[in-house]
Amino acid sequence: MTAYKGAEFWMRVTLAVLAGALFLTVHAVYWPVVISLILTFILMPIRDGVIKGLRRLTGRQVPIDIAILISFVILIVIVTVITNSIVKPLVVQVNLLAANFNDLVSQTAALVTQLENEQTQFYIPDQVKKIINDAFVKVGNYGIDGITNLIQSVFAIAGTVVEFFVVPIITFYFMKDGGHMVRIFVDIFPESYRSHLAGLFQEIQHVLSRYIRGQILMSCIIATLTFLGMWAMGVPYPMVIGLLAAITEWIPIVGPIVGAVPAILLSATVSLSLPIKVIIFYIVIQQIDSHLIMPQVMGAVISLHPVVIVIALLIGGTLFGVAGMILTVPVTAVLQILCKHLWFYNTYKEKAMKHNGNNENRNQ
Repeated sequence: MTAYKGAEFWMRVTLAVLAGALFLTVHAVYWPVVISLILTFILMPIRDGVIKGLRRLTGRQVPIDIAILISFVILIVIVTVITNSIVKPLVVQVNLLAANFNDLVSQTAALVTQLENEQTQFYIPDQVKKIINDAFVKVGNYGIDGITNLIQSVFAIAGTVVEFFVVPIITFYFMKDGGHMVRIFVDIFPESYRSHLAGLFQEIQHVLSRYIRGQILMSCIIATLTFLGMWAMGVPYPMVIGLLAAITEWIPIVGPIVGAVPAILLSATVSLSLPIKVIIFYIVIQQIDSHLIMPQVMGAVISLHPVVIVIALLIGGTLFGVAGMILTVPVTAVLQILCKHLWFYNTYKEKAMKHNGNNENRNQ
């Protein structure tokens, strides 16, 4: 009997692993589910707020379906306001940047020559000059296409008609039956494992929800500060730079550095002293982000060593490009939780057994 139960358990584990592998392999399923999970974590606080608000107003429990639909309407209104107030001016600046891109590249390349010619102490080795010139050629060849396709790339994930309809449906049922889905999966396993698995999923849900909501808030704050700083210093295309800062904020460690490079180059086309101010500005913003904004917004929800993050960035970037780098931290954090629970399984099992025993004693 014991052997039968052991075989049954490992068969269920094998089926769960195969289902996970299939999910990761089929990209047509992978991205809609990932986007739906992100939307779920964003909409859950709105849904809970709607339920509490309507309960106070009406004195009755609001059906969860109605609360979810109202939260969708609120999100649509917010997106519409953002589109009218931010996206339209942003598109204008992107088009202007695309139209003037070759001129900006030529001006920046000329600055390098000017620096070497006017300041004898500023010597640039021939090898470095060759690398810089090759970089400018490549940027000039591919820059216009990259800029004109920037906004298309942002919305490319939801570009197909199927995903457009599937994502809201999956999000709706995640918000309505997410807890029930987890319980169904947990009930596949023997009773002695269920409390441990339920705690595992609860911890993953807490980490992902805190991370996604915190990262969105941080991106908005950094984008706003960057836009205001670039606008105040007279750097061209401040909205484009602010959008780039918001996107690169999702890439840990190297993201802010990558986001600062275009701002520095664009400021160099205005004056030779302005890049120094921009560099100082980004250093200050990075310090504010690391020591003030992040601790308040994120707290200690994710504790990963910088070396682990860098290695994960390299792996994610190699396998999935920019999207892999953006998803590096949450995926690594989930893997850390899984490894922790597997490595210290007996400890968690003992805690669960004690917790269940205490509950039984209380019931008696």
